[in-house]
Amino acid sequence: MKIMNIKYYLPLIHSKKISIYPFFRLGGFGLGNMLFPFFRALTACIRDGANLLYPHHQQIQPRNFLRERTFDSLRNYSDDFEKFNWSYLTRIESFIIYQSRLWQNESQIGKSPNILFTGTKNYFFDLIDYRKIIQNYIYFSYGVNKEIKKNNVAFHLRLGDFLINKQNLESEKVLYALNYFTQQLLFKVEIYSDYNLDQIKRYLGVRSLPKNIKLVKSVSTMFDLINMSKSEYICGNPYSTFVEWSRFLSFCDQKSYSLVEKSLSDKISVSPLKWNNFL
Repeated sequence: MKIMNIKYYLPLIHSKKISIYPFFRLGGFGLGNMLFPFFRALTACIRDGANLLYPHHQQIQPRNFLRERTFDSLRNYSDDFEKFNWSYLTRIESFIIYQSRLWQNESQIGKSPNILFTGTKNYFFDLIDYRKIIQNYIYFSYGVNKEIKKNNVAFHLRLGDFLINKQNLESEKVLYALNYFTQQLLFKVEIYSDYNLDQIKRYLGVRSLPKNIKLVKSVSTMFDLINMSKSEYICGNPYSTFVEWSRFLSFCDQKSYSLVEKSLSDKISVSPLKWNNFL
């Protein structure tokens, strides 16, 4: 086989100007949006017989850090991506290949052997045909079992940048949803959030969380996403691609509850998977 016929697909993730592949990028996406170009590259490799290069996940978010002053606010997900390192070439191998070749964007697949994958593109619409492959890939990489949490609600409460971007929800609506699950449906609720317990209580205006509701202590962002996908029920804001990834990865017949009305949810349209209920 001629060397030039070997295909290399590179999940560059984000096309920031201040970036040195594969060592550093200033700024970029949250984990949910980073997964789109990565899995477009991975599934294209499977389809086209290409080699997957080291994903450009090394990044920091100084804006978020200056606002929140926490390590997590840097949005560096290198530990999460390292679980996938069995499937792509090493950093040094990828660096050498990257420097020695000319690269094209995804529109040139089939015309060029060297393709860069960046941005969210068509979100889950690009990946829906590979849903089972992606589910199995993630569960295998993380070594977790496909167990279903019966009568359990994974409740995604994103505040942080949602408050700044005015995509947050009224605290009264969140409290109503929590009480609906625990008092009317008699379910247990696990809250996954970028806020700590004290911040959530202040946001909700309560001294303690209601009965049968607990805040999950995060092990890693990707583990949170996987654990949310295991719940029999899920509730969140469709503006968040993170909660949409949990729905996408769910292998059970997960029932979903949107915290925004149907008309607004339909306008967001990042996934062919429809929400079941609207609170």
